Amino acid sequence: MENILFIIDSPGDLTKEELRGKPIWVSSVHVNYNGMERLETEIDVRRFWQELIELEEIPRTTMITPNDWLRTYRKAKAEGYTHILVHTLSSTASGICNSAMMAAKLFADESSIPIEVVDSRTYSFIYGRNMLKCADMAARGMPFAEIVQNLRDLTRRNRAILWVYTLKHLKKSGRISGMSAFVGEALGIRPLLLIKNGVIAPIDKVRGDRNIVPRMAQLVLEHAVAPETQRMEILYTEVPPGEVERAVNILGEVVRPKEIVTHEIGCAVAINAGPVSMATCFYGEPFEM
Repeated sequence: MENILFIIDSPGDLTKEELRGKPIWVSSVHVNYNGMERLETEIDVRRFWQELIELEEIPRTTMITPNDWLRTYRKAKAEGYTHILVHTLSSTASGICNSAMMAAKLFADESSIPIEVVDSRTYSFIYGRNMLKCADMAARGMPFAEIVQNLRDLTRRNRAILWVYTLKHLKKSGRISGMSAFVGEALGIRPLLLIKNGVIAPIDKVRGDRNIVPRMAQLVLEHAVAPETQRMEILYTEVPPGEVERAVNILGEVVRPKEIVTHEIGCAVAINAGPVSMATCFYGEPFEM
């Protein structure tokens, strides 16, 4: 009988409540700021958003090393797991996936346990939710090989529309130039970005905060496949009061998905997206990887 362990890195933003009772382990990155280094899983995310707004320098994250991964794989073997499935932050944003793959090759030299590492090609709960789906598949008795294939299929369909209410952190992280940020802020320009296949690219822009959410909903409607069958997630940081609820209502009215839930964006992802940002994740047509 297969005893499958699922391992995800902390930028997948799974909460303790979501993990409870599931065979999912979280391997945490370290976050360095204010002269401190802490595990992301030990940081109060809401307090971090507030601190991030005030910080002059962008915090740094420390990658999970191959030795870290190898120790985790060995621990899984010692605890009796027969199969391991690893899901990580996009390889376009971090070396975490390559690190996990390197460790998997080393582990294969000393163990016959099947291990698969799947690059999410995306960020935050956009891939965290897929790991939860995998754990549910295992609970229903689906074999390891089918779960891996299902995860790869979900990964190719991942989409999200991201938007920010200030360009300050996009400027700090080098995502846009200082002049573009200055002009954008002065004119009230807010970018909307499509997250697809590891790339975050501008897809549209609007003028004024009140126009962001309605345009987001239209973009989701254009890019989603069978939206009425989907559970969609609205991810958020320290956005203006009432904005999350407004996004839920407008998305529901325009797109009419089967379900809408909300979820916090964790520290590692908020460092680059900024502490005042939101995203809507959904499934679209599969892309080639």
